[in-house]
Amino acid sequence: MNNGKYREWLVTSFAAAASLFVLVPIAFIVFGSFKTPAEVTKLELSLPSLWQWENYSIVFEEGKMLSGLLNSAFVTSSTVLLVLLAGSMASFIIARSRARWVAGIYLLFVAGLIAPPSLIPTIKIMQVLGLANEYVGIILYYAANYFPFVIFLMTGFVRAIPRALDEAAFVDGAKGQRLFFRVIFPLMTPILATAAIFVFMLVWNDFQGPLYLLNDSSKWTIPLSVFNFVSRYGTQWQYVFSDLIIAMLPVLLVYLAAQRFIIEGMTAGSVKG
Repeated sequence: MNNGKYREWLVTSFAAAASLFVLVPIAFIVFGSFKTPAEVTKLELSLPSLWQWENYSIVFEEGKMLSGLLNSAFVTSSTVLLVLLAGSMASFIIARSRARWVAGIYLLFVAGLIAPPSLIPTIKIMQVLGLANEYVGIILYYAANYFPFVIFLMTGFVRAIPRALDEAAFVDGAKGQRLFFRVIFPLMTPILATAAIFVFMLVWNDFQGPLYLLNDSSKWTIPLSVFNFVSRYGTQWQYVFSDLIIAMLPVLLVYLAAQRFIIEGMTAGSVKG
């Protein structure tokens, strides 16, 4: 075995061993969610003797998981669409403009990555504007939080797109919105997918925002539904594990469906086109 193949084998072996730190806990939770109360208390990594599918039906009924899933889906998808649409257009203006004031605005967005959001003023503003305990309020809250990240991510990508495409489209009569949506926007698919995945996971898994901004339990998202369920059934691990599986499954499916865009989108803006 030459040095190249030995290093490749060593890296592969290390990666396989490291993956066990992730796969073993997941397998433990998945198997535990189908076990009986007596089996799950043994805390063993083993297949259930009899698969208890009714654990999931109990979780859906008692934990109000369907309501939490629908609320999270609405809030998350609305936030993603708003952030991607507004962020892509703003990034195009920032990347193409040579005005100093535009550069200053970009620096303000970058500063937003550093400054953490302050909840007390946010809650007060929501109350004054009548957005407290409303879907619109929390969607705007999330959009404001993740807009700087999306701007920073997309601006580098757009700068890598040659200006010659803009000039050629301009000669053909494409201007303004038509130039952006017909020429630039389709080229941004990798970075749009990357930003969508990150924003989706951040919003879907966020606990703090709904906790302070949504007082109505009928509007609670998945993290609050899980928290409420675990506080009631914390000693019945088969139900807790089923609840956790339901909560993390949408994120896992979205990530697996679009994972090929992540590396492409993160690296595309690093090379000047």
